[in-house]
Amino acid sequence: MNIEHAKIRRIIIHRIHRKEDNQDHGFAEYSDELFEFGKIEMTTLKNRVSNAFSRDKRFFKLEISQIGKGSFFDLAMTLKGCKDEEFISQSTKIADLLASSHDKKTIPSGLLLILQGEIDNKHFVLVIKAELQEAFTISEISKESKKEKIVEIIHDLFLSPAKDFYKMGYIIEDKTEGIYPNNEYACFMYDDNFVGAKRDLAEYFYSNFLGFTTSKNDKLLTKNFYSDVRHFIDEYVVGYDDKKGLRNALSTLLRENTSGIINPKEFGENNMPDSLLKIYYSKISSKYGYSFTKDSSLLDRKLTRGEIQLAKNLKIAGSAYDIENNVDIVEQPAELNEENLRKLKFSLESGEITQLILIKGEVKGDKM
Repeated sequence: MNIEHAKIRRIIIHRIHRKEDNQDHGFAEYSDELFEFGKIEMTTLKNRVSNAFSRDKRFFKLEISQIGKGSFFDLAMTLKGCKDEEFISQSTKIADLLASSHDKKTIPSGLLLILQGEIDNKHFVLVIKAELQEAFTISEISKESKKEKIVEIIHDLFLSPAKDFYKMGYIIEDKTEGIYPNNEYACFMYDDNFVGAKRDLAEYFYSNFLGFTTSKNDKLLTKNFYSDVRHFIDEYVVGYDDKKGLRNALSTLLRENTSGIINPKEFGENNMPDSLLKIYYSKISSKYGYSFTKDSSLLDRKLTRGEIQLAKNLKIAGSAYDIENNVDIVEQPAELNEENLRKLKFSLESGEITQLILIKGEVKGDKM
């Protein structure tokens, strides 16, 4: 993404208001003119966009799924080579499309920047929604002090430590194999508010507004497969040792699988007991009906860090490798007769067991 070398031909800024109680969705406040960025402001904008694109835990390659009349893809295609008047007119339709996706009061207002240009003679359209707590009105931006206001906008968008989140959608010409339009165009989304605990990006933005789909993104598929299988193990597998063994097998698949391909059905057949395969197929295999390329970039910490939940609010946390190989839990210890106590004493004295932890109450051991 050589956005630094992009030739940005036109930029326009609209304001998107949140949904109110008496509305079906939000509404757009339009600008009626293009905005001229100075050299410093343009360099700052490009640098911040480039930095966002380099953050692979929040930047995702998606696929275009909606191409009908009035879709974002359809409107973005009309911007190529059009006159300024048509660009402004079509950009208001893009603003309306974003406003109509604001169908919940929890979706914040913000500014919508629409940029159009070329990179290496490839046409692109970039949209940025800045979810500012207090965004400027379009009339403020359009006053005579427009240049100073634009500098202020760029500062608040990207430089202010008090800034809120922003999202980006990006379409660029890119010929590859596949089915139209994804064989001729590539699409991406950046979500500044995405964290590993979430299953998906902001649906209102990538799906309802941009018309993209996340269903074939390997980063999200890998992360969600890991989370779903962990949850399945915790819910359906009985016994700490069996749970531990399956968790280890899952971590090994994601850490050490040299083929680079995850086959959910094959994982179940190779690791799940026969008594659970039918449930595994219905809960996991049906959700991941095909193999996908492993991409563990959203799971780095989960695969290197581990924890065991003990009683109540107590837990053991540390390196996943150390926990897997050096920590064990006996849920129903043998009767502490003289022979067992002697063996335990010998194990402690020989160093085979370095620590013995006694916990009052039920030992759960379900998370690691």
